[in-house]
Amino acid sequence: MLDGEEHWNAVLAEILLSRKIGTVHVKLVGDLISVTAQLDLAARSRRPAFRLDGIVDYDERIGPLEEAYRAAWQAVEAAPDRERRAPELDRLATALTAAVEGVADFARQQGVEVRLHRFGDPKLQSP
Repeated sequence: MLDGEEHWNAVLAEILLSRKIGTVHVKLVGDLISVTAQLDLAARSRRPAFRLDGIVDYDERIGPLEEAYRAAWQAVEAAPDRERRAPELDRLATALTAAVEGVADFARQQGVEVRLHRFGDPKLQSP
């Protein structure tokens, strides 16, 4: 962030503040923030923390997922009308879902138990 790089939550904040999104997007952004925070808290509390290869693995696996939802969001923003925005919103939901599942899977592989809330949607909650 200090080198001019955009904070990873900035795109998620833009999505949440937009009038263009639906409830599903809010739920997915909430879960993505939640699962990422759960992983971060676990990593900070571990002694020793995640090894360097775990951090590199995270960047390699999650980086493309973050780029996918950023690109999908840019496409939503660029769509000139509702008709052309609809498929981009579907793409955004798919990209956010992949990011949520990717971070959750990574956390579980690191031995971190994470819970997906999906904010009251019982059919989407994790066991």
